[in-house]
Amino acid sequence: MAKEKKSKPKQKQLPTMEDRQIQELQDKAIEYAQVRDERMALSKQEGELKTDLLKLMHKHKKTEYTYNGVTVLLVMEEETVKVKVKPKDVDADDQDVEEMAAAG
Repeated sequence: MAKEKKSKPKQKQLPTMEDRQIQELQDKAIEYAQVRDERMALSKQEGELKTDLLKLMHKHKKTEYTYNGVTVLLVMEEETVKVKVKPKDVDADDQDVEEMAAAG
């Protein structure tokens, strides 16, 4: 029968040891991770919405849709959509909001 090895007790932290908690770093790392996780969830949602928009463009047999400051272009080579939304109170040429990425 093999003997069970007991692990040695962990040495208590000394003031000069590297793994002492630095509250400021700990808090910022946790804040960063939360924002990153939110962004990743939004990226997934964005991808799903873009796929839905692409399907709708195909359903309505449109390569371009423009109405009331919203423009959607179907980019055939990349199988994606390009969306521009122009704020109503800003000159359209100065402040285009554009988002483009491959669907899926």
